[in-house]
Amino acid sequence: VGDGERTTVYRCGDLIDLCRGPHVQHTGKVKAFACSRHSATCWLGETSNDSLQRMYGISFPDKKMLKVWKENQEKAKERDHRRIANAQQLVMFHELSPGSAFWLPHGTRIYQKLMNYIRDHYWKRGYDEIITPNIYNLDLWHQSGHALHYKDAMFCFPVENQEFALKPMNCPGHCLMFANSIRSYRDLPMRFADFGVLHRNELSGALTGLTRVRRFQQDDAHIYCREDQ
Repeated sequence: VGDGERTTVYRCGDLIDLCRGPHVQHTGKVKAFACSRHSATCWLGETSNDSLQRMYGISFPDKKMLKVWKENQEKAKERDHRRIANAQQLVMFHELSPGSAFWLPHGTRIYQKLMNYIRDHYWKRGYDEIITPNIYNLDLWHQSGHALHYKDAMFCFPVENQEFALKPMNCPGHCLMFANSIRSYRDLPMRFADFGVLHRNELSGALTGLTRVRRFQQDDAHIYCREDQ
């Protein structure tokens, strides 16, 4: 806990828990409980530490609410995008490129339709579409602060005795483009839009279909403007 910051302590019987909370006043208030899922993790998030199992659960004040929740979960499984993608041959995944979607022909048609729809709205709203690199010298990520706070989630590698990384986000690249020329206040606002391909080194236990991946394409945009705009 940093200087000047607060934390909380919760007690439930003999259990004393140093956490954000809140806790229920006593376990008697938990009338219905179910384990919903589990996932693999490592102690303190470090892959070199012991492997652990994270358990997820949910509770309700009565059994009827738990029953309704379970019924809704079963309905949600029928709408699960992973099941639909497999049944309709839209997307596949492979162990040789974990966390990266292979868009099959039918899925690619939908993908392109969505991109064209978004691109039409770019033009209507005055955005200029740009294309930026996938790989940058790590100096850029030190300048932006990502290397300090986010490096463990980046794919980094050496190139000619320098460290480079696949971009996990588009923002610094857009800033390089804006700073490339001297801008007049008359040029503002400038609207950049980018379908940039991003890579993030998510833990294997966290990868889930298209909702948690290592490689994805982000509809991203930035506006550079005066304060009065």
